[in-house]
Amino acid sequence: MEYLKAVLIANRGEIACRLIKAAKKLNIRTIAIYTEPDCASHHVLAADEAYLLSGESRSAYLDGDQIISIATTHGAQAIVPGYGFLSENTDFARSIAAAGLVFVGPSPEAIESFGLKHTARGLATTAGVPVVPGSEGLLDSEDAAASVATSIGFPVMLKATAGGGGMGLLVCADEAEIRKNYQTVQSRGASLFKNSGVFVERYYPDSHHIEVQVFGNGLGKAISIGERECSIQRRHQKVVEECPSPFVAMRHPELRAKLTASAVRLAESLKYGSAGTVEYLVDDHTGDFFFLEMNTRLQVEHGITEMCYNVDLVELMFRQADCELGGKGGLATAELEALQQRCLEPNGHAIEVRVYAENPARNYTPSPGLLQKVSWHQSEGTRVDTWVRAGITVSPEYDPLLAKIMHHASTRDAAISGMELVLKRSNVSGPPINMDFLLAIIQNATFQAGNTITKFLDSFNYVPPAIDIISGGSYTLIQDYPGRPTVGHGFGHAGPMDPIAFRAANILAGNPVGTEGLEITLTGPDMTFLGDAIVALCGPPVPAHLDGEDFPLWTRVHVQAGQRLTIGKMASHCRVYLAIYGGFLNVAEWFGSKSTNPMVNVGGYQGRPLRAGDFLKIVDAAALPPKKSMTIPQDLIPQYTTNWDIQVMPGPYETGYLSAEDIEMFYSENWQISHNAARGGIRLIGPRPKYARTDGGEGGAHPSNVIEYGYPLGGLNWTGDEPVLFPVDCPDFGGFICSLTVIKGDMWKMGQLRSGDYVKFRRVSLESALDCRKRNEDFLQNLIASVDTGSWDGVVAFGSTILGEEVKQPGLDLVKVIKATSSSPKVSYRAGGDDYMLVDYGDGRADLNNKCRATALKRCLEKATGLASLNMAQGGAVFNTVGCGNALAIFYDGMRLPMKELIDRLLEFEGSMGDMRSAQFPNRRFRIPVAFRHKKLDDSIERYMANQRSLASYLPDPLQFVAENNGMTLDELKKMFLTLESVVIGVGFFMALPQSLPADPRHRLRAPKMNPSRTYTPEGTFSWGGTCIAIYPVDCPGGYMPTGMTIPGVDVFGYKAGFSEEKPWMFEDMDTISFYEVSEEEYDLKMAQFKSGSYQFEVEEGIFDMAAHNKLLEEAADEAEELHKQRAVAQVKMVAREKELLEQWIEQRKASETSTDEIQTLLDDPAIEAIESPVNANVWKVLVQEGETLQAGQTTTILEAMKMEINVLVEPSMAGATIVKVLIKPGDGVESGKPLVLVRKSSG
Repeated sequence: MEYLKAVLIANRGEIACRLIKAAKKLNIRTIAIYTEPDCASHHVLAADEAYLLSGESRSAYLDGDQIISIATTHGAQAIVPGYGFLSENTDFARSIAAAGLVFVGPSPEAIESFGLKHTARGLATTAGVPVVPGSEGLLDSEDAAASVATSIGFPVMLKATAGGGGMGLLVCADEAEIRKNYQTVQSRGASLFKNSGVFVERYYPDSHHIEVQVFGNGLGKAISIGERECSIQRRHQKVVEECPSPFVAMRHPELRAKLTASAVRLAESLKYGSAGTVEYLVDDHTGDFFFLEMNTRLQVEHGITEMCYNVDLVELMFRQADCELGGKGGLATAELEALQQRCLEPNGHAIEVRVYAENPARNYTPSPGLLQKVSWHQSEGTRVDTWVRAGITVSPEYDPLLAKIMHHASTRDAAISGMELVLKRSNVSGPPINMDFLLAIIQNATFQAGNTITKFLDSFNYVPPAIDIISGGSYTLIQDYPGRPTVGHGFGHAGPMDPIAFRAANILAGNPVGTEGLEITLTGPDMTFLGDAIVALCGPPVPAHLDGEDFPLWTRVHVQAGQRLTIGKMASHCRVYLAIYGGFLNVAEWFGSKSTNPMVNVGGYQGRPLRAGDFLKIVDAAALPPKKSMTIPQDLIPQYTTNWDIQVMPGPYETGYLSAEDIEMFYSENWQISHNAARGGIRLIGPRPKYARTDGGEGGAHPSNVIEYGYPLGGLNWTGDEPVLFPVDCPDFGGFICSLTVIKGDMWKMGQLRSGDYVKFRRVSLESALDCRKRNEDFLQNLIASVDTGSWDGVVAFGSTILGEEVKQPGLDLVKVIKATSSSPKVSYRAGGDDYMLVDYGDGRADLNNKCRATALKRCLEKATGLASLNMAQGGAVFNTVGCGNALAIFYDGMRLPMKELIDRLLEFEGSMGDMRSAQFPNRRFRIPVAFRHKKLDDSIERYMANQRSLASYLPDPLQFVAENNGMTLDELKKMFLTLESVVIGVGFFMALPQSLPADPRHRLRAPKMNPSRTYTPEGTFSWGGTCIAIYPVDCPGGYMPTGMTIPGVDVFGYKAGFSEEKPWMFEDMDTISFYEVSEEEYDLKMAQFKSGSYQFEVEEGIFDMAAHNKLLEEAADEAEELHKQRAVAQVKMVAREKELLEQWIEQRKASETSTDEIQTLLDDPAIEAIESPVNANVWKVLVQEGETLQAGQTTTILEAMKMEINVLVEPSMAGATIVKVLIKPGDGVESGKPLVLVRKSSG
């Protein structure tokens, strides 16, 4: 380019990407603009620079003044709008010129001339272009409209002169409809386009929409570049386009010259400059054509013209702008004339389809949401213009166009075949997508014959084989079995909470046992089957109805297309499972599984529970096998109760951590299930332990604290003084002890635990645990055989109540201990259940020498062969490890690999490692920004204080607390943060959180964990707990003290710089991290870069030298010890302060509670009614106050239960009532049926 060096792209989506691509080809610097919803859009990453628009996201791309300001500030010479938004806005075009910039497009006068349809008709008539018979100019009354319509003949179309995109027009069959619709079209024009002008045209019901691409140089020369057919439209929006027009090419070849010649005449009559399109209505019967309008911009479908004529229209637009910028007026006439000679006839045939996020089950309404897989099949001749990738969230703010798929071939038949292949092999998963609808059009006989007209889709019958979700129920998730047991890194195990009922449902439905199905919690979904299906519903009793008739459980059922299945509210127990033959075809796999982990928004349907409007694609009816209905007898299925006996094994941290009194208390107690019972944790209500230790040492101040280690699935975790059972979505490491582990054979019981249930734990031997597991597997295998044969003879009932012999022998969790030597640390082998072993190095003090050995042990398992190996492809029975702190947690298949054999191999590995005090580990050195103060941190602490605990030693400023807890000033603490270098000792917890230990022992501050831990931590939180640092990668729970904000180290879909699909985490064990300070504003800018994918981590390759580290430890030992003593004095004071504040907080809560007598007096008043809690829950928000008058449907409170938000609404019968007493506050626990708010109903 001679003059144009920098251009601002005034658009978003696929057209912004297209414009950037063309500009880069010409070495033009590109400046993008974006809104918050578009921060991860590809155009932001693709541009040389990108700037965030201020203001409302919906209207920001229409803010011409702001866009021009960004352009002038950052050195743009031109602005290109593409199509949509401001592309045909004359005021914007004139403002650009006034700012001394070039508008890449036609002149404002040309835009204005063709902007109103009635003036465009006049211009067309003057240029000798046929126009549809109709009114001359605008109509001034409905009488005038009726008169013109009668003279030209019905049917006619009333049009708003400023309308576009199919809006502002109505077809009228007679005079009565003219009079009925006139005011409607007029008002639509006024409201939508700020112009109430109306005119009338003859309506041709059997017609084609054919358009001609033109390009002018603004000096009086224009050329045509063939025609396109855009007849396949829905609601006047184009769906499929072709170049050339099959109507022209196959039936009326003489039309091309007529259409193109008239289009050129029209463009030249105004000295049109840049790209434009002249649109025609063509009568299917006669081939007569009439001018419709001229689009003074690039068209969405321009790409198929480019493919057939080997021309780059966007490049031409930039070159035209370059000439305008240089004062030449436009491209040379000779150049356009030469191009015209090359573009007289098309080369082959091209088809374009528009891929939208829209729901075919809901009249093609837009369907925003998270795209979890984006894979375009591209063969020779395929072009995909898109802005999306996996991980993009389609915003409701904008047009839901995701991509334009184009395919070019030598013939139309070949182009059709190629497009069919592309659509079949492409995969876009997430919200509903229209690709199957597009495929149905391409495969349609009328389309393939080239006989489609503009009303083709009016009678096109397309019903997808799918399930339309009317209501998602309280918490319905997609799960498969076994989930993701091998991924680790804090991404969650996932899978069904009750794997017995889940797999039984799949067996009945005719699926492999692991096929994805629905896990339904408490209240089920309401869904319509758009196609036939074979289904089975298994689990405890739940009311369910198919078209109003009772729907049986534990039964194979054939559902017919159009039937509605409603699964109601469970009176007791927790989960049922619905299996559908073939599973859900539009749900993407992530790391080999379709399971949802809603704790971290991974997997399943957009990483979340189902909602109204969701769309699950199922197999076509033709693919269903001829299976008969059948029912599993009631006496064979599991038995469900509310008083559970759950079998466990002690460990990994019982011996030495709980006192003998604690252990006796624990196993004799009937523990109640709290309202906090969800897939990530099930909290128990009962007595508090006294513990065998007074504190947690370097793990933290509380005796439940330890140095972080890998958590066992099914572990009973002591978070402070409260026990929590760890189900399938638990964090994979942390710093609280697990004193026992549920055996794998009883994990299904955890899936049925419900708030208010009771549990008693029973210690059993390893042999009993494996026997239970084998019974379960035998039961399922017998089900498979019986379903195949149709006979239940010989099937043994599921052993719900069979319990192993109770074992009370102490110390069974501590399987083996190796004493420390001069060259190696103490090693403790701690069991947790029947498939977990923790190899714990050292004596509870943080030491990188221990981390070094744990890392070396993992590498031994990776290199080994046989059962005690991570090499699963060659028969290894170890399926995952979690290395953290001083330990390595080993997850293995206890049915295949005996514990004794595992221990023997681990001892062999230990003996082979030798002295590692001088080992060297290749690593990377990271330098990342930190902001010590940020609004997100303030908001999270306010939320904690409002909902969890209002008084604590660490509130309201955890950063100040960490300083005081270590006898430091705030400035001294910050200086240390910015000086230290920490070593990554674990990557996991939630979503690859990196935990790191300061390498220099003098920097190892102490900080207790929050008690209770937070339910919410913002992504990027830089925090301190025990002696370690953690960076929270996503919004998630957490207990470390939040001390700042930094860049998170995870990218689920692996598109950002430094990440990949195979490794969506940044940090690895033994990497080192240091920090530098930035302001809140600088941090926000870096986070915007991170979200767009353009942020580059500062990193260099290095070596972690254990010899050098041990020398540092030796040299700094005395000073570190002295600092430890000084800090201990401060910590003693803070412990006392914490105890005092805890007591104050408890007293405050008691004092604020309304007296029972006062409540009862109010309840005895017949005019008083109560709004009650529908479930056992925690109060999150109270949205009403005393004295307020209520309205029907109003939300009074929001409860949290099982990680669900539950709105408590005002029933219609209470509308107009006045609140006399609010009985609850945020953070309170409430029971089902208990009053939340007392109201006095109005006497009227």
